[in-house]
Amino acid sequence: MTLPTTETRSTHLLTRRSWLAIRHRGNALTLAAVIALGVLVLVAILAPVIAPYDPNQVSLIDALQPPSAAHLLGTDEAGRDVLSRVIWGARISLLGPLGVVLGSTLIGVAVGVLSAWRGGWVDATASRFVEILFAFPGVLLAILIVAVFGPGLASTVAALAVAYIPYMARTTRSVALAERQTPYIRALELQGMSAWRITSLHLVPNIAPFVLAQASLCFGYAMIDLAGLSFLGFGVQPPEADWGAMVAAGQAALIQGSPAPALAPGAVIVIAVVSFSLLGEGIAERVRRTSA
Repeated sequence: MTLPTTETRSTHLLTRRSWLAIRHRGNALTLAAVIALGVLVLVAILAPVIAPYDPNQVSLIDALQPPSAAHLLGTDEAGRDVLSRVIWGARISLLGPLGVVLGSTLIGVAVGVLSAWRGGWVDATASRFVEILFAFPGVLLAILIVAVFGPGLASTVAALAVAYIPYMARTTRSVALAERQTPYIRALELQGMSAWRITSLHLVPNIAPFVLAQASLCFGYAMIDLAGLSFLGFGVQPPEADWGAMVAAGQAALIQGSPAPALAPGAVIVIAVVSFSLLGEGIAERVRRTSA
């Protein structure tokens, strides 16, 4: 038997240390994302308490004031406190993507599990349905629904929830197919347990981490889409405080030398989207390590 050389042992040690460093850095990023999202959620919940002003209080004589002790982020073109609007905007800006993710997850998981469990023509039909949705841009669908039902948060959330179904359905079908072939599922079937009980009590809970990882990623994408629709005037309508709508309204102020009304909500959107992406990747990495 050949003994490992000093060089080989050093290489293995270096590889192990590199892997541990990458893993530690990944855990740190995930923790930072959780903290950032926790702060945003807390801000949204405590908005009535911590916001220094009414977000819709107009004062034209105070329009486009620079940051000061009275207005930490300055004021917008209508004299409204930017910080207060960013704080209150967290509510709508987080609730909208939450509605998209909940709707798409409920339907997507049902379609994916049914497709994986039944197979055959059910799987083929569900796959064609998912492919059709994939071929139709979600933002375009939202614009069409807004054209029919009018602009607003409800119509854009409903449209994007439909558009995000294939992402959840594809992920669910993939992991459910693998879970369907495991010995414990076959054993439960041989014991006479119904398909409904097996999927609801065993299969779905076991694939939940994969679904949660995909949902976290979709949350960030949904936030970008909703902010973009609000920016274009199809989503939340003024004077409601919404980060996307605030960026659109702050364009004129940006040209006039007051960047805060546009940059402050834009920066918060970036922080939230990056945090949800890191969280989703962190969950996915943990699931992969657990499954290995």
